[in-house]
Amino acid sequence: MHGSWKYALPIGFVLYSLPLFLRVNSTSDYIVDEEFHIPQGLAFCNKNFDVWDSKITTFPGLYFIALVLHPFNWCNVTGLRLLSLAGAGINILLLYKIRRRTLAGVGGNAYAAHEAITLSVLPPLYFFSHLYYTDTLSLTMVLLFYNYWQQEAHLPASVFAAASVLMRQTNIVWVCMCTGITVLDTLTIKCAKTRTRTSSKKNIRIFGRELWLLLISSPRLVCSCFLSILAKCCFYASIILPFIGFIYINGSIVVGDKNAHEAEVHLPQLFYFAVFAAVFGISNTLRQFRTAVALLRRHFLLAILAAAIIFAVVHLNTMIHPYLLADNRHYTFYIWRRLYGRFWWFRYAMVPVYLLAITIIYSGLRHMSDSFKLMYPLALVLVLCFQRLLELRYFLVPYVLFRLHTRPARKGFAEWLELGVHLLLNVATFYIYFTKEFYWQNYSTPQRIIW
Repeated sequence: MHGSWKYALPIGFVLYSLPLFLRVNSTSDYIVDEEFHIPQGLAFCNKNFDVWDSKITTFPGLYFIALVLHPFNWCNVTGLRLLSLAGAGINILLLYKIRRRTLAGVGGNAYAAHEAITLSVLPPLYFFSHLYYTDTLSLTMVLLFYNYWQQEAHLPASVFAAASVLMRQTNIVWVCMCTGITVLDTLTIKCAKTRTRTSSKKNIRIFGRELWLLLISSPRLVCSCFLSILAKCCFYASIILPFIGFIYINGSIVVGDKNAHEAEVHLPQLFYFAVFAAVFGISNTLRQFRTAVALLRRHFLLAILAAAIIFAVVHLNTMIHPYLLADNRHYTFYIWRRLYGRFWWFRYAMVPVYLLAITIIYSGLRHMSDSFKLMYPLALVLVLCFQRLLELRYFLVPYVLFRLHTRPARKGFAEWLELGVHLLLNVATFYIYFTKEFYWQNYSTPQRIIW
């Protein structure tokens, strides 16, 4: 049955999405930021590599992929958008393979397929599968990298890791996260073998003392760990070190339009992401709600302190990017205008929600290894908290990686509810997109609302 899912999922996804894709494709030549991406993609597709739009902020990975269309003489808007749909078809297969691995036999292949379908129709992600944006193909490269990394096939993993960075610079964070996990797990495994030889009954943990005591007391063990880490991580280092050099020379992670994308510490992004993960990860939220509430009650004083810190961060560090207030083509514009911007107290009233959402995320990942529980939050901070703009697309990769690792459980009502809500939200989103039109002064074509 495993083999049949590998073919049924991507083929079924593309066939299901194709009629909707054709309808979206017929609405407009350029949809929001496609006015930058499509001309650039067409230029590269036609091998005009000297053409570059200075407003584009990413590396040219997305546009190099357009070269696959050139031999078929399909360098047009439809061809470019089909690349995203094809990438989404690959994504559902990768989601299935990774989730099947993380479920560790719980629920069988059908459950892993259900989870893959649910993630593939995640409303913001699914919408951009019909447009020529970086999001879908960027996720494809991250998932390819992650899939090979999980199998410890580090050479092919590093190839796709490099490709993911060429798609979007912030993907370097996920390369660093997996490299960090590999380093920590290697140390743990090596020290555990030493402990077995010395008949110690203590567990070897990253946060424990024994691991570090063993390393300090044994230069030979340190040397062995170093050689193992070098063998596994040298390919990733060949990506990370040049990228550090790029940031030093460029002065920023952004390629173009640096003034609009300056790095600023913006910690509330973590809180927005936590709510995003709690709202869309319905199955994890329902299964972990009682556990999260019990955890907050058990550590009541710590919870009060955490709430106070969140309150202070919201008060001192909430930032509003000009794009958020100016672009009424995105749902975040309406959320901010009608809630956060309209009622001064709303952002503070959300503090308990933020705390609960963060606790739910923690509860859903508490079964993971110490290395993951250390590196994933660090990666979240790096990828989210240096961006002033509230943009739901920035949450997609971190959310998918979170959801792929939520605590395994037998499929039940919660999983069906999550899938159903995703499908209903997609219906509502596309209905609004097709029926709501408005005009901007400098644009002759109608504008529409998207994620």
